Amino acid sequence: MYEGVRSPAVHMPKTLGDLYFASNRFPKALFWAGGTHIMSRPNYYPDKESPDVISLQGIPELRRISRTEKYLEIGSMVTFEMLLRVGRQVLSPLLQKTLENTATKIIRRQITFGGSLATVGVRYALAGTLAALQGEVEVKGNLGPRTETQWLAVERLYDKQGRLLLKGDELITRIRLSFERETFSTFRVGGSVMQHPEECVYLSLSCTYSQSVINNFKMVITFPTSLFLVPYEVGMMMSGTMLPLSSQHIGRAVKSISDEIMVNATETPHPIQLERAKRFIEASLHELNAQSLSSR
Repeated sequence: MYEGVRSPAVHMPKTLGDLYFASNRFPKALFWAGGTHIMSRPNYYPDKESPDVISLQGIPELRRISRTEKYLEIGSMVTFEMLLRVGRQVLSPLLQKTLENTATKIIRRQITFGGSLATVGVRYALAGTLAALQGEVEVKGNLGPRTETQWLAVERLYDKQGRLLLKGDELITRIRLSFERETFSTFRVGGSVMQHPEECVYLSLSCTYSQSVINNFKMVITFPTSLFLVPYEVGMMMSGTMLPLSSQHIGRAVKSISDEIMVNATETPHPIQLERAKRFIEASLHELNAQSLSSR
């Protein structure tokens, strides 16, 4: 044993009621989902300050995948591989591509939706993709007899710098996605979030168009440790625009988003990170043009 090291107590609730009881009795305990981020941190354990753990693994309500006429609902403890097994008929192409491009299959068996969204200090690709798809999350707060439940747009979980806005006693329990399919979507990733997060960039883009007119344009740019940007001004500029986009239109979009990145990032972006973001934006809009022309 390591001298002076206290082993964390692990609480394993089996129902939401048990979870409420444990969270109230042990308010400083850490909610534990798949553990893929926590266990990858250097010197997490053994440590003198290792917090107690409330494991969410044993709560069946959090591991359900269900569907209604309008929505796909995903429990926060559903893993990436569990959802990928649901199949192409249910999943948005953008979500499927994001999941398949996250880590390895072995790690995807452990990564959970709730854990990926609620990790403190880093934003992963899933958050941007769910925001681009206009997804919502069910958040339960004040866990106990007076539990409060609300549905929030995924983007409201974070500020523009990507900092998590959930309180310590709030928990994501479900994710909801509409079955309405985007006409065009793309997902791009550059760099390694584990090895060089300061150089990594994620881009998720979703939109619909009808008779070459763009609707519901939603782009999200994520720098894992410093930025979670939904450029609403560019979204409004794109809405109602005819395809294909002109080179001037694309140039204005790239410049507008680049300016927003410089204003909102918590630190000056790494030159590689900024260049990747610019190229991803430009390439994604050219890809949108190409698809619209080929479908005529």
